[in-house]
Amino acid sequence: MNVKWRVKGGDWRTHEEQRLAAYRLLAELIGGEAIVEHDGEGAPYLPSRPDLHVSVSHCRRAVAVAVSAEGKVGIDVESRRKVSPSLMERVCSESEREALSTAADRTMAFLQLWTRKEAVLKMRGTGIVGFGSMVAALGADDCEVRDLETGIADVVASVAWTASKAG
Repeated sequence: MNVKWRVKGGDWRTHEEQRLAAYRLLAELIGGEAIVEHDGEGAPYLPSRPDLHVSVSHCRRAVAVAVSAEGKVGIDVESRRKVSPSLMERVCSESEREALSTAADRTMAFLQLWTRKEAVLKMRGTGIVGFGSMVAALGADDCEVRDLETGIADVVASVAWTASKAG
C-alpha cells in the first residue's frame, strides 16, 4: 500500500497551535496547500484532493500526518504523560496488561499500545466510542499497523492502513 507519513517535534502549547502545525506538515507531505475539512464523523479530508485519505494527530510535543491514495489510513502520536492504572485496565486486554507489567518503561509501552489502537480506530473511521473499542482495536485482519520511529524523546506514534486485498 502506498502510505506516506511524517512526524515532527516541537512545543505547541494550545490545541490551535498543534492543529495548525499538523496542517502545515500535511501541506509539506502532499506538496501543496492543505485546506482540511471534517466529515460528519469528524474525520479529516481535503476537498481539493478527494483522491487522498488523510489522518492527522497532534500533542504538545509532536504532530503527525498520514496520507494514502489507495485506502483508509489512521495515525496517532502521543508524548509522555501520567497514565493511571485504571486507564490501563480499561483499554487493555488481559494479555496486553500482562505484557505491560514486564515492560522496562510501562508508561511509554502503554502509550505505544495506545497509539496503535487509536490509529486503527481512526483508520476504521470509528474513533474512540468508549473504552471497549480500545480493548478490541487490535487483532483484526482489516489493517496493517506500524510503530513509527519519531526521533523525538518520549514521543511515540503509530500508523494503520487498510490491509491489502492481494493474496
